Order: sequence, then C-alpha cells, then structure tokens
Amino acid sequence: SSIHVLTTKWVDGQRLADSDADDVPRLCGVALNAYLTMLLDTGTLHCDPHPGNLLRTPDGRLCILDFGMVINVPEDLQLSLLEFIADLNAKNYEDVPDDLVKLQFVPAQKIDELRESGLTVAIANMLSLAAEGGGPKGAMKRMVEQNKEKFADALKDFDDLDSKEATEVRQRLFREDWKKQMAEDALSRGDSQVSSSSTSTTVDVVTKIEEMQEQNADVFAIPDYFVYMSRAFSTLEGIGLSSDPNYSILQECYPYLAKRLLTDDSPRARGALKMLIYGKDGDELDLSKVEELSKGFESYTSSTSSVKSGQGQSDEGRNAAVEQLANVLLSEDRNYVQDLLLHESAVALDATIREAILSPLEPLRNTPVQLPSLGPLTLPLDLAKAALDLQAINDSDHKKLENVRILTDALSKGRSNGTSTNQPSSSVDVPRLIQEANKRQRALARIGLRFGGSLTHVQAKRLRDRAAGVNTQGDDAFKERLAYRGAETLEALAETLTSLDSSLAKRK
Repeated sequence: SSIHVLTTKWVDGQRLADSDADDVPRLCGVALNAYLTMLLDTGTLHCDPHPGNLLRTPDGRLCILDFGMVINVPEDLQLSLLEFIADLNAKNYEDVPDDLVKLQFVPAQKIDELRESGLTVAIANMLSLAAEGGGPKGAMKRMVEQNKEKFADALKDFDDLDSKEATEVRQRLFREDWKKQMAEDALSRGDSQVSSSSTSTTVDVVTKIEEMQEQNADVFAIPDYFVYMSRAFSTLEGIGLSSDPNYSILQECYPYLAKRLLTDDSPRARGALKMLIYGKDGDELDLSKVEELSKGFESYTSSTSSVKSGQGQSDEGRNAAVEQLANVLLSEDRNYVQDLLLHESAVALDATIREAILSPLEPLRNTPVQLPSLGPLTLPLDLAKAALDLQAINDSDHKKLENVRILTDALSKGRSNGTSTNQPSSSVDVPRLIQEANKRQRALARIGLRFGGSLTHVQAKRLRDRAAGVNTQGDDAFKERLAYRGAETLEALAETLTSLDSSLAKRK
C-alpha cells in the first residue's frame, strides 16, 4: 500500500462505436485532435483506445476512458512526425526517406539502401490513395479508375473494362508499372486485391508496412511508438467509417496540422509550414494550401471550443479562431507566419503599384526611339527609359497579380456572404479581424514599420536581380548603375525602418 489513492467516477455515455447519433463523425474528429495533441503537443499518448474506452456523452461530448497505459513521445520525435505529415500533404516524397530515419523506421546508415529499394514509392502510393478516404475499398476503387485511364490504350479493344480478361490485363500492367517505379528490389502489390476483413485504411497501411519490414528486415523496422499510435488511429477510423463510408482519417488530421503550423514558431515547424505552402524549393505561394490552412485552423478551433460550436450552432469557435489568428498575425513581437504574410503582401503591393503606373506607359516603353546621345540634353529621356525597363512587369509578376485578384475576390465574397463563383471562398471573418486589429494600436505601428521594411527589401532585391541580368555595355551599363544605386538607397531605408521598430520595442 502507499499514501496515494486512485479515485474514479462514473461517466454516463454510450460507446462511440455503437452510437447512431449524427455527430459521431464530428466526435471522431474531436478524438483525432485529442490524440494528435497528445502525440505532438503533450508527448504523452493514451495507448488503449479500444472502442470501449471512447464514449459519447448525452450532451454530445467525447469521453476518453482509462489512461492506465500511456507512452512518452520525445519532442524531437513529435517534430519529426509534424514534418512527415507536412511532406505528405505537400507531396514532397523526395524527403520521405529522411523523415523515415527521423521517425526511427530506418537506421541512418541505411538511408542509401532505402532510397535504392523503392520503399518510399510504395509508401507514397499507399498514402496518396488512402488520403482521399473511404477506407481500403475506397482506395481500391480509385486505383482501379486511375489504372483504367492510365492503361486506356492497352484496354481499348475490350468492350467491358470490368470483364475478367480486361481486369487481368489491367492488373498485369499495374504490377509491371509498379515494379518499374520501385527499381530492382521493389515491392509488388500482387494481384491488388483487398482483404474483405480489412475495414480501415490505417489497418491496411500498417499491414503493408509489416510486409515491408518482413521483406526488407535489414533496412526497415517498426518502432514501438508506431504500434500504439496505429492502434489508436485504426480504432478511430473504424468508428468513422461505420457512420460515413467516405471518412478519411488523413484528411481529418489536417485541422490539427493547420493549428500547429500557424501557432508553432520553432525552426522545424517553420520549415514544415514553408514546405506546405511553397512546395520544395518553391518561390510561388500556393493559395489553395493557404485557404486549406485557414479553414483547417477554424475547423480545429470550432471542434475543440464547445459542443454547440462543433455542431455549427454557435459562433464561439469561429470567434476564437479569429482571436487566435489575430494573436499570430497581429503580434507585436514578430513571428514566422507574420513575416511570411508581410513579405507576400509587399510582393503583391509592389507588383500592383507597378502595373497601375506602368500599364499606360507600356506602349511608350516598347516604342523604338533612336536619338543621338546629346549628353545632358538626352539624360532625362535615358533615365526615364531605364527606369521603365527596371520596373517592367514580368511573368513572375503576372502570377503574383493573379493571386492578388483571387484573394481580392475571396475577401469580397467573405464580406458579402458569398456568391457563386469559381474562386476559393474566404474563411476569414474580415470585420472581426479588423476589430481585433483596432485593439492592438501599438502592435499595428510596429507591424507597419516591418511592412515598410519588407516592401523596401522586396524592391531592392528586384532591382539587384534585374541589374544582374543586364549587359554591362552601353545603355545597359547605365541601367545597371541605376538599379544598384536604387537598391542601395532602398536597403538603407529598410535598415532605418528596422532601427525604428527596435526603438519602439525598447519603450515597452
């Protein structure tokens, strides 16, 4: 015996798996958010999530019972899992081998063997199909449709593409193509049939991972934490699929991912966010990913704020999401998400201003005018022409201007309750965000200075890039000097703005 006493209490509720309530899929999302928070935030994971330990209370809340079995997840492993999820969402499969090393599936000294084995192609294909939901049957249905389209030429002589003969040809071509992708010792999916006993994508993926380990034991191992994590996720997915045949556990992970990436300012979380919204080595912002992040953040906040909020009967979650987003975007102390927003806004404003000013002058800039050089008399004309050339709109600018138009339409739709268009809808409550901004006058002053610094940096970099791309002879030499002089002036201005921001920070 000891001085410690274990106390328990009775909780009224029905097994989540047995409930026929309409909100069971929502509660599966709440449970998934809870498990992801345990796994990636607190580092203490509940390891016994069998259906009997997940209840729906009479008032529509989730109850998780029996924390007698837990495992500790180190912080480094938490961040590695976050990076892995971000890489999968961004379809950055090239870095999956490095992720698998960090996740302890593969020893560091075996990474070259892993890359050559083609296992990452197998994992990428599995997860890509699984991400769309519907469990193994849904994944198989999509795979069959993809293969019918992919091998259309070879199947064109069959009247019925689902006939036994056509199916055999399609499966043979699929196996050959699969082996080709995975190189010499790649895994084959055999006859591509799904066991009728499997009702969970998670179970299906785990089974295939176990097969990979058996066939590649010298390269691939299954760490202990994965066994418990997969058990939790397979239980949740099984419950979700029982009430929604198109339930996707991978898609349900996204709200937590959005919340974590938008609020975690650690270097590795920054890298994961950048990968997600820019892609690998990308410079162009993916607006669809930004919209997904915004909606995912609101979804997470709504589902975790209250029962009514999760059911869409209250604005509590939406209001909390706006406030939390404002805490990040309108923070007096700079953070990575704010820096990204200011940079992209500066790039957009720079392109927009130049388009507005230069569009009427474009015919003049393109008109070939040959005048003899008359020294000071023609200098103003030479200066004007060089300036116009340096400020010209290029293909990259056109892409950024298109993003500005899409965002403008989305924000307008958000203010007018949305009209039917082909553009993405805004999930940001603009009036509420403005209200939050009005509460942060000091922060706005510092953010304004940072925006000015970001804008001058963007303009200076553009001038230097364009100066580097011109010839160093004749008129181009004059244009080069003009660009470098302008860049130096702008960089000095940026330093002044940064100094002013620092001065304000010291007055706290």
